[in-house]
Amino acid sequence: MSQYSTGLELILNAAEGVLQIVVTDDEKTLCSQQWHKADRATEILAPALESLCAALDIKPTSFRRIACVRGPGSFTGIRLVLATTAALRRTGTAAVAGLDYMQALATTAALRGQLLFGTTIWVLTHARRNLVHCQSFLSYGPMIPAQPGSTVDLCSPEEALKRIVASRTAPLPDGVPAGSRTIWVCGSGLARNAAVFCPLDLMRPSLDGTGPKADEGAPIVTLDELVTPDINALCLLARHGDFDDKDIEPLYVRPCDAVENLPQLAPRQGLTGEEATASLERLLQRPPQSDI
Repeated sequence: MSQYSTGLELILNAAEGVLQIVVTDDEKTLCSQQWHKADRATEILAPALESLCAALDIKPTSFRRIACVRGPGSFTGIRLVLATTAALRRTGTAAVAGLDYMQALATTAALRGQLLFGTTIWVLTHARRNLVHCQSFLSYGPMIPAQPGSTVDLCSPEEALKRIVASRTAPLPDGVPAGSRTIWVCGSGLARNAAVFCPLDLMRPSLDGTGPKADEGAPIVTLDELVTPDINALCLLARHGDFDDKDIEPLYVRPCDAVENLPQLAPRQGLTGEEATASLERLLQRPPQSDI
């Protein structure tokens, strides 16, 4: 590590489908791993980190910064990386930062397409059956993370389609050049609900005059294959992250299945639905019993 290095940095993501582990030093990538075993991420992460540190001849306590994706996405994946980050922060001196999964995907689209400032990017990720996480972003070019144009929301694929189509004729933000009037769409919500989003295929840009007319709104580019953030996008978000010495709060958007099913599960514990709900609320509001 050089004298003016930003230090060793660890980046973790397990929000959806893939476990991603990245180590950088002075913003140069030393190692990156992608495990396409989402159902086994819990048993993979710790041994993978141990092997990675051994191969790079570093200690887990040597990281100066740790950035991890905090959601939205898989409850299990989010808890896994947040708990690992919290443990490493307590045993070392690393500052930590939470990264947004939707922004990581939007930034990946901006990097892959080398999108100009002002290009709109819609990110749709699978939440559960008939529901997607939906959010729009604005490209700031390939050197700056894409910035949110709306808050992340939970909606049906049909509602997401309406929002995307409506954005074709929405006024451009101040300072955005007219040449940026193309809309990009990506994410697992797009891929897993292909039948719903078929109408977007008729709005693709074309050179032969068969695409949408200018007065019909902006053309749309769909990236069905973009369902995982690129390593470069994660590194860019980490570079611009807000690092602190406090644990990272998860970003959950959809309700937890177990909480929604609590009234049905309660009788197995000899409780009524009301008693189980009240007990859960007390536990969620109870102050921590230790510093660990």
